[in-house]
Order: sequence, then C-alpha cells, then structure tokens
Amino acid sequence: MGNPDKEILPDPTAPFLRPLEKALREAERELASGEKRIADRAAFYRKFLQKELHALRVEHSLGEGGRTRARRQAALLTALLRHLWGSTVERIFRAAEDVPPLLLAAVGGFGRGELCPYSDVDILFLSGPCSREEEERIAEIVQEVLYTLWDIGLQVGHSTRQIEETVDYANQDLLTKTALLEARLIAGPSSLWKEFQALFEQGCLRGREEEYVAWRMGDQRTRHAKYGGTVLVQEPHVKNGCGSLRDYQNLFWVLRVQEGIGTTDHLVKSGRLEAKEGKRLDEAYDFLLRVRAEMHYLEKRASDLLTLGLQAKVAGSLRYPGPNLLRRIEECMRDYYRRAHVIYQLANLVFDSLAKSRRPRPALTEPDRGSIEEFPLVDGNLESPSRRRLRENPLEIVRAFAVCAMHDVGIGPGLAIEITRTLPLLRGPLLQRKEVREMLLSLLSSKGRVGRVLRQMHELGLLGRLVPEFAPLTCLVQHEFYHRYTADEHTLRCLEMLDRIWVDPDPPFSAYRPLLENVERPYLLSLAILLHDTGRAMNRRHHAEESATHTMRVAKRLRLPPRELSTAVFLVSNHLLMWETALRRDLEEEETIEEFCQLVQTQERLDLLMVLTFVDGEGTAGTDSWSSWKDLLLWRLYHAASSHFGRSSSREGEPKRSKAEVAERMKERLSSEVSAEEIHAHFENLPAGYFHRCPEERIRRHLVVVHRFLYQQVVAVEPTLCPVVDWADASAQGYSEVVVVTWDRARVFARICGSFAALGISILSADVYSRGDGIAIDTFWVCLPEGSVADADRYLAPFSRLLEQAFSVEEFDFAPLVEKQLDRLPEWIRQAEFPTRIHFDTTSSKLFTILDLETPDRPGLLYRIASALAAGGIDVASARIATEKGAALDTFYLGKIGGGKIKEEKEIEKLTRRLRKAMGV
Repeated sequence: MGNPDKEILPDPTAPFLRPLEKALREAERELASGEKRIADRAAFYRKFLQKELHALRVEHSLGEGGRTRARRQAALLTALLRHLWGSTVERIFRAAEDVPPLLLAAVGGFGRGELCPYSDVDILFLSGPCSREEEERIAEIVQEVLYTLWDIGLQVGHSTRQIEETVDYANQDLLTKTALLEARLIAGPSSLWKEFQALFEQGCLRGREEEYVAWRMGDQRTRHAKYGGTVLVQEPHVKNGCGSLRDYQNLFWVLRVQEGIGTTDHLVKSGRLEAKEGKRLDEAYDFLLRVRAEMHYLEKRASDLLTLGLQAKVAGSLRYPGPNLLRRIEECMRDYYRRAHVIYQLANLVFDSLAKSRRPRPALTEPDRGSIEEFPLVDGNLESPSRRRLRENPLEIVRAFAVCAMHDVGIGPGLAIEITRTLPLLRGPLLQRKEVREMLLSLLSSKGRVGRVLRQMHELGLLGRLVPEFAPLTCLVQHEFYHRYTADEHTLRCLEMLDRIWVDPDPPFSAYRPLLENVERPYLLSLAILLHDTGRAMNRRHHAEESATHTMRVAKRLRLPPRELSTAVFLVSNHLLMWETALRRDLEEEETIEEFCQLVQTQERLDLLMVLTFVDGEGTAGTDSWSSWKDLLLWRLYHAASSHFGRSSSREGEPKRSKAEVAERMKERLSSEVSAEEIHAHFENLPAGYFHRCPEERIRRHLVVVHRFLYQQVVAVEPTLCPVVDWADASAQGYSEVVVVTWDRARVFARICGSFAALGISILSADVYSRGDGIAIDTFWVCLPEGSVADADRYLAPFSRLLEQAFSVEEFDFAPLVEKQLDRLPEWIRQAEFPTRIHFDTTSSKLFTILDLETPDRPGLLYRIASALAAGGIDVASARIATEKGAALDTFYLGKIGGGKIKEEKEIEKLTRRLRKAMGV
C-alpha cells in the first residue's frame, strides 16, 4: 500500500504570488520611513487586503472560475503572511543565526490553496527540537504574528507544535492527518519543512493506508446520511452534502494516501477515468466553488447551505436567464445538481475501482461469480459483457435492468460505465420496439424492487429515454416549501417507499401491505407513481392535470387496455385528493365522505389511491414526513369510504345510532358519575350534528368534564370563569387529546390557542361546540413540534395555570410568551420564504364556510388567526391543522356568531384583510 513515488504537487498559489508580493513591497515603500508599530502594520495590511479582496470580487462578478478565484485568495493571504513573517523575524532578531527552528505552514483548505471569501485561514507554527530560550523566542514570533492577523480582522485557526509531536497527534486524530495531507510551506527554513514531510510520510502514512481510507469512507457515508442521502435535496449543503466539494476533496485525500495521486491528470493517466470524465469532474468542482463564493458574498459570512431564499439570490447574481424568477432558479439549480451529480457519480466510480483493487482476487469457484443470462455476475452485481456486445445491440442495456429486477441483483461499476458510454446509441425506433414495452412493464411489476432499479436507470441516464415525460423532472426544484427533494428524487423515493411496503414488517408500512396484495396489476400503481408529478415541469399550480395528460400518452404507448388506462389516469389526476381530504376536511361530515366516494367510484381505486397517498407523503420530506396523526386521519377516511362502498357493515365499525339511543347508553355508562338531568341537558343543548360527528367515547368524556365544570361552579370560592381541562395522552400515536370546558364568551378559542402556543405546543386539530346554555366544549389534538406526545405530567399544570390567567384578564397579552418560542425555532424555519394563500369555500359544506390557509408556520400563528376571526364576529366550529417543514396548511370551518355562513364577497374581502394583517403578510 502507498506509493513512494507519489505525485509531487506544485504550489497552486505560485502563479499568483509574484505580482502580489511586488504590490506589497511597493505599498510598503510608499509609507513614511521609521519603525512601524504593530497597530500601524495591521492598518497597512488591512488596507492592502481590502483593496485586493475588492479586486477579487470584481473578477468574480465578471465570471471568473471558482477555483481560480479561490486560489487567488489563498495566494493573497500567502503573500501577506510571508511579508508579515519576514518583517516580524527581521525586527525581533538581529542576525539570521538567532532565529529559532520555526516555520509557518498553511493547512486545510488554505494549504490546498483554496479559500472562499469568508473561509477561516488555518495555519500551523511548526518547530524542530529547541531549547527553553528558543521556545521563548518562538512564543514571541507566534504572538506577534497572531496579534497582527487578529487586528487585521482575519478568522484564524492556528496551532503550534514540534515536528514529532505533530506526527504523533496526526496518528491519534485523523482530521488533523487530513489537514496535514495538504499542508503547504508559507515561510521558514525549507530544510525543516522537508524533514517534516519525510517524517509525516513515513510515520503517518506508510503502513496506515487501510486505516485512513476506511475512516474516510465511513466519514463520507455518515456525512451523506446527515445531508439527505442524495444529491437531489431541495436545499443542498454545498460543502458537505452528496456530490459536494467535500466529496471531490475526499476522493483525492484517499488517492493521495493509497496511490500517491493528487491531480485529475494523474487520475486519468492511471486509467481509472477517461480524459473527458476527468475534465467534467474538474469543471463540476470549479462550478461548486463559484457557487459557494457567491453564497459567501451574499451572506457576508461563511455560508454552505443553499436555502430556497438564497437560491433566488444566487441565480440572480450569477445572471441566469429566464422570463421569471422561478425559471431562473430552476436553471441555476439544474446546473448545480448536474455538476454535483458528476462529482458524486465519478467519485463513486473511482472508489468502487479502488475497493476492487484492494480486495484479494477471489477464486473462480466462489458462488457469486458466474453469469445470469450471459451477463457476468460479480459480488452480487451484473458486470459488463464484451464492450462490443452492448454497442452492437443497445437493447441489451434495457435487458440488463430487467434482469436486475427479475433476479434481485444490481448493476456493477464496470457495467455502469459501459452503459453511460453506450447509451447514445439507444434512440429512435429501437425504443419503440415491442420487447422494450414488455421489459418495462415487467420491471414495473417487480414487487419490492421497482424503486431501486429505476433509480439506477435514472442515474445512468436510461429512464428519461424510455419515458421521455419523466426526463424534464431531472434536477427540477419544487417550489412548494415543504418538499425536501427535487421532483425526480421525490418520485424515486416514492417508488422506494412502495418497495418498502412489500418488505418492511413494521408500522406504518406493514398496514398497507394487505392493500397491495389485492392489486391485480401492480404495474399500474408503479406507473402512476412514476408519472404523478411529471406536470410540475410546466410550472403550473395545478400540475395533476398535466401529469394525467402525460400518463395517458405513456399508457397508450405501452398499449394498455382502456380500463387500465382509465385507472392510471385517475390515480395521477387525483393523487392529492385523499391527502387533502383527510388532512384538511371534516371527516365527520357526511357530505365530505359522499363527495370523496363519488370521485373515487370503486374499492379497487380506493385501495390504489390509499397506497399512492401514503408513499407520496413518505417521499416528500424524508423519514420524518409521516406521523401517526396523519396515518390516523388517512385510515379514518379509508374506512369511511370502504363502508360507503360496502366492504364493511358500518363506518369505522361503529354501530349506527340515534340520538335517543346514545343518550340511553350514556345514562347506563355514567349512572354513578353524572346525573340523568345533566345528560338530558347535554343532549338538549347541542345540535344534532354534534351527535353524528362525535364518537360515543368522546361524548362520554365531554359529559364527565362538563360535570366537573358545573361542580366547580357550585363549590368554588374563587371566580367561576376558570376552565376545566382534561388531558389524555395517546403516546403510541404521538399526540394528546385535550378537552377544555368553560363558559362561552368572546375569544375562548383564541385564548386556548394562545396558551398552547406559549408553551410551544402544536395544535393538530380542533373541534369547537357551544351548548345552548352557554357552556363551551373545545377539543384539541396536540403534540410537540417534532411530532412527539406532549405529556400531561409535564404540560397539564402549566397549561391550566396559563388558561386561568388568560380567562381572568380581559386583554391578556400572549405576545411575550409566544416570542420566546419563536426564538427556539431552527434558523431555516425562521427564515422561511413561503407564499401565503387564503381561500374561502362557500359550497362544500352545508353548514359552514371553509377557510383554507397556507402560510409560514410560526409559534402563535393559530392564536393570531383565531383572534382575528373572533374580532370579525366569526365562530370557529372546527379546525384541521397540518404543518409540513415550516409551512402551515390549515383549514377552518367557520360560521357567523349567531348562526349562518359567510357568503358575501365584501365580508370575505374584509375578513381576508383582517387575517393578513394578523399574520403579518
């Protein structure tokens, strides 16, 4: 291992150093003669640095390459440090022989010769063996250099060590070893530097290659998992994500240690990449450096996360063309993802070949070496047959993936590179042949393997050729704030979630498997998932219609029978229907279920739509995108619709009941707790809809809490305005159900919402009822922002105290308490840029006007909305609250105080203005 004849790398800053050093000397001569104090020298260097950094920014704005700009900045700091070192040593020591054995080296990114505008400057003071007197002189040099750098305003990372100590430390800390791999001499004796290099090579690298390479590869896997596991996250981390700058650097760290290779030219000469691939790799890295520099300039700090808000600014600064902002962002981010994908793919290709060369050559008799349908099988992957075979019959490319799906194997690195090089031959009439259609349908029918195989087809460029409608989704940014991935990555993750239903024995996946087992034509569901978002490339708000058009075109091309075509088009055109109905509509209203079932029509479509809805949700925002609460609502809708279609005898298994029958059962169940008179009053003072909407267990609970409230009015010495709170945790489902009973008066709902917000508790849903005798019964389903249960043991007491204060003071101010919760939000939520949409629906509900609202989520948002509604004379009958990655997607069922729907256009306009003012949008 290792390579004693390693590539000798030239100093990347050398081409830029001479003019900078000359400029420094000339600037120094212009100063007045006489000894300069440290503060004066700092001012001199600061002025010089500002001038040169401004020149760098001008060149960057004119289109200079990212790597050139980074090297010029590293050269600037190198020239400054050399000048500072020389003047410091000259002033402290009278003779050269008095200078202690000390050198100054650049390490890390500075050592690599690449600095972004706000990058730290990492330096190492390295000494040889020295006496105590020499140590004191070394400390004097180090102190003066550092103080000057700090006075200049530089962010400096520094350490001072002896050579042998540095080598020992590098073997204990592999991050230090990595930083030293790229160390570069700034100033000091070259003989000492050569001594260090020899000792570092012999003591840190030789014989330790396997340890270092294994650590670097493990670190890369951890880093990739942390930043989304794919290049195609919506907000990529330019420094550390998949396909990032760090992936490129990691490649050459590993190559440097294992094979002595330090540049792309030598990587090409080694035969691991072709010349054009090496060029693409360097161009991609240069582009990412340019983007990162622009991010630093825009943010005026070290910035590495390319957020949605920053994407718009970067696209503008880099002068991307386009008729509107969204198009410019798309073009910019497409460039970014394509370049990042080049780094990710080619680096992995090299790593695969390195891993293969490190492994002992296996015996030919091993069971994993053989062939499947004439494709060699190596380590569980298909490998390339002769290059001539693929070139003579490009359809073998498609057949390779069909074989993968059939036999549950992957595409090996050798075959992968041959496919990318042969793919241009697969075009035109070849793609229209019958065997291509048959192989694609067979692949889409593979249970538990579709997503994995289609992902590799997409990564190698085949999927967009077979299904051109999918191609425009490649690297397409999704402008919905709560989407975490690009459109193509989201689709592939949805397909992988479909695969997972077949194999994952744990919830929530296990609950959906019985629905899949009833599906007769599994390729219809796979096809619908593949195409469900293809309309997004048209940049229209309602993309499902365009997606359905694409689906019809693909289904006809695949020669699907009319019924199958109709089912596929239905699934795609309605892929948001179940999600929106379950999360944003009142499932206790009969008309909600009837309207939904009229659209779905059959149980088969319901089963398919249920699975599609689940995988679409799972593929939207990563592993945290689903919750027990969402699952509960989705299944509630599914069971209600199944009952409508006749699969079960009644809705959710609950027996049909009349109001009188429920009243009698309550009297029997509560005979020892609640009087018959109280039960009679409850049933007489609530509207019929309450008894249709509420399950019997909830009615029973309401009766008990109302009894406690009335008892409090009789025995209480204190004022009787204090509510009674009943808090029940559903820990397994991740939420708590909280019932609040009090006298009905203005702003009851708003005060309760404010109390939850002040404690940092999120509201999932709410039902609000007012009895004819003036008692308000409000039921809330709540959780913590991260989706875990808000335990009664922790929150009941402070919530009750806060409610008591809020109901005792007429104008109780929640604002200071809510602001504290805002400060605890992650930065990406506080800076969320998400358009607010307000829509009133006056037709879908017989009794209420439905308000649909989308806006950035903030602590206290529901409180402010409820306060605005109460001030406008509006009652909230129920609320459905959904939050996706910082976006509030809320639905309210509203009526006028005193009864009646909100219908008049002027009323709606006035209420809209009031809501916008309350939300600050």
